[in-house]
Parts: sequence; C-alpha cells; structure tokens
Amino acid sequence: MLPQTFIDQVDSNCQLASAGQAGQFSLCSTLLRLRQLYKWEHQLPPWQEPESAQVLEWIEIKERTWEALEGAAWQQLVWNGQTFEPLAVAELNQRLVPQGFAYGAGLSRGQTPTCFLGELQEIRPHDDLTILVLGRELARDLGAAPALRQGPLIYARQETLSYYLWDRLSDPTQQKNAFLRIALAAYRLDLAGLLRHPTAHRDAYAGFLAGELEAVIHHEVGEALETSLGPTFATLLDLFPQSRVELWLRALKDALAEVNEFGRLSYLIAGRRLASLALMLALRPPLYHLLMPELEPAFCRLQTDGDWGELEMARILILTRLRGVAQELQKLMDSPDNLATEGLRAEIQQRYLAPLGL
Repeated sequence: MLPQTFIDQVDSNCQLASAGQAGQFSLCSTLLRLRQLYKWEHQLPPWQEPESAQVLEWIEIKERTWEALEGAAWQQLVWNGQTFEPLAVAELNQRLVPQGFAYGAGLSRGQTPTCFLGELQEIRPHDDLTILVLGRELARDLGAAPALRQGPLIYARQETLSYYLWDRLSDPTQQKNAFLRIALAAYRLDLAGLLRHPTAHRDAYAGFLAGELEAVIHHEVGEALETSLGPTFATLLDLFPQSRVELWLRALKDALAEVNEFGRLSYLIAGRRLASLALMLALRPPLYHLLMPELEPAFCRLQTDGDWGELEMARILILTRLRGVAQELQKLMDSPDNLATEGLRAEIQQRYLAPLGL
C-alpha cells in the first residue's frame, strides 16, 4: 500500500492541475468532464448517473476550491523521506513501479499541467518504449486522457478509458452513428440494449474496453515513433498556446500518429480489426475528416469488397501528405528571414488553416 500522505500530495497537485484545465474546454466539454470526475471520486460505474442536485452542489464546491488555488505552487512529493519535483516522473516510477503503482505528470492541452497516480496492472516492453497499463486510479485531474505518452513511457488507463467511452456511447448525438453500430456489433453489443441495461452487458462491455485499449495504445506508439514534426511542435505550442494554431497542430500530430508505420491504423490493418477501425471513425476528432478525408471512403469500399489493400493505400497517401506538411513547417521555422510571431501565425493561417476552412 502507498502511504496516504503521498497519495494526498499527488491529489493536491491534481486539484491544482484541474483548476488550470477548467478554462481550456468549452462549457459542454467542461460539464462532461466534471460529471466524469464526480463519478470517479464517488466510485460510481460509468453508467450510473448521480442526482443532478448532488452534482451541482459538488461542482460549486469544486469551483470554490479551484478559485482558492489560483497562484498556488505545486507540492513537492515526498517518498520514503526523499523529496521529488512533481515532474520527476522517471525517478518516482523507479520507486513506485516495484510496489505495483505508476505516476504520470506533464503538460497537456494549452500547455496546462496534468498528473495522475494509479495501480499498475501490466508492464509491457515495446522496443525502446515501456507501456504501463493502469487499473484503478488513486488520483487524477479534470482533463484525464485514456492514454498518453511521456518520453519513453506510454500510459494506458483502463478506468479512464471506461468512463471516456461510456460518455461517448451515451451521447444522444451518437445514437444514429453507423460506424458506432458496426463497431459494437463486432463485440456482440447493441447500443440501445447496452444503454438500457448496462449491468446485463457488463462482460461484453469489458471485452469492448480490452479490445479498444490495444487500439489506443498503438496510437501512442505511433506518436512516440513519429519524428517528422521534431522540435517544431514544441516551439509552435510555446508561440501559440490556446489558439487555432495549437488545435490544428495537435490534430496534425495525432493524425501522423494514426497513419504512420507504427501507429493505430497500421495495427488495425495488419490485424484486420474492423471493429476498432469503425470505432476510430465513429469517434474521430473534428479535424480528422479534414486532415484525412480518404479514410471514410476507403472504409466504405472495405465494407463493400473486403479489400484491406485499398485502406493501406489510403494510409500511405495520407502519411505522405502529412509528412510533407511537417517538412514544410520545419523549413518555415528554419527560414533565414525568421518571421516574427504574428507574421508566422499569418503564414500558417494562410498555408494550412484557411484551406481547411479554419
């Protein structure tokens, strides 16, 4: 067991991270994340909806807590008498992993901090990477991602993925999503039946989570091994945080991770994993259809003729184009006329965002 004092220190930093993340999302997205955080704090299964009055009271308390944390410093973490900086992930995991736990901390969307602590279910080597599969989490923040990478470490968070996927399955706008129906049918699940009687489908839902955990892990592997954006990514994030440039840049990085030789799409094609491919299309972020317009037609042809080769051709076409964009960005940053910040923003807007309608 971990010392409660250590868990409390991580939780304090998670509260601070949540305070910073709260302003990064739209109102709808923030409310969704708050509801998820409430369920996690109260140890509710993803499908159990709490009373609205209780959630609203809890949100008011959270907001007051986060407001009081404005300007507060992150706590250092004390383990066995040694003090560590909150971002000393490698040093802390050297001590935590042998005890069956894993810790993560870094910067997320809008360059805001994030951190979490969970029980370690599995350690999986993957070339020079290490995949840590987490089960129950002991501390987490508002913006919890189901999987993420920090240097050579990839975290796959089972509990977080369970909440994440349930929120999307129960979204009323998804009820007529044909891709979603295809994905669930492969796991012997029917969306309407699952939403009506979730506990009766607990085992099938667990199988669904296990299969899709592998898919999100391979997205992170693809991100870890994709070098085309290089230092350009971090430089542009520093220059244009919380902007359309950041949203596009993150989508570009994610798309490259999806379609490169090591990423999710290559993994799905190699294993003929139709269910995960359908779910990827069902839940794709808004910019994916702009950056990878070939995917949906290739999937439809696959449904018609069963030819996975066309999907592989689409993957290569997308990858070639997106790596070309990454190379152009690098040249733009290396230009001897080194554009001023606003000039660089305007150039990126004209070259890349405007043609996408952004």
